[in-house]
Amino acid sequence: MKDTERKIIDATVLCLNMNEKASIDEIANHIGINRRTIHRHFKDRENLLQCCLQQMMAKCNHAMSDAYKSSVDPIKQVEAMFYAAFAIGNEYFFLKKLYNRSSYGQALKNESFDYESVKEKWFKLVAGLQDCGVIKNSIPISWIYNLFGGMIDIAIQAQATGDVSVNDIKSLAWKSFQGSIGIFQ
Repeated sequence: MKDTERKIIDATVLCLNMNEKASIDEIANHIGINRRTIHRHFKDRENLLQCCLQQMMAKCNHAMSDAYKSSVDPIKQVEAMFYAAFAIGNEYFFLKKLYNRSSYGQALKNESFDYESVKEKWFKLVAGLQDCGVIKNSIPISWIYNLFGGMIDIAIQAQATGDVSVNDIKSLAWKSFQGSIGIFQ
């Protein structure tokens, strides 16, 4: 990706997180370029949003893969993946408003991301925790997966509204998720 395109995408993320209705002109003004420069690189607003989504998915997959590799302890791996997903979700908060979390993969159906591989690793971790009795087998993995995403969404929303101390959000979200699936440490 060209340097100018990356700057435009970064400015778009910043501007749309502050105001999801920010115009192309506002984005251009934010980085000191004109509207035509943006349109030289992106045919329209939808194309620009798709590029933001692609960047988010690439960053998320990388962060989740790194989190997976960060430990051999499956609980620590799931926790690290939780924090990675929270960080990326928080960075690209405006996309949650535009695309339902569960449809990110559908929005990128023509792209070749390793989303399914990361998701598979996550499912295997949870299945392993169920096999060794850390998580009850009576809780379906698909339910746990949706709970994982939902808890991240709640944490991001709490941070956006300022309802909970920023310093406490990650810890509270992880403890809530952990407790909801029966992991007590």
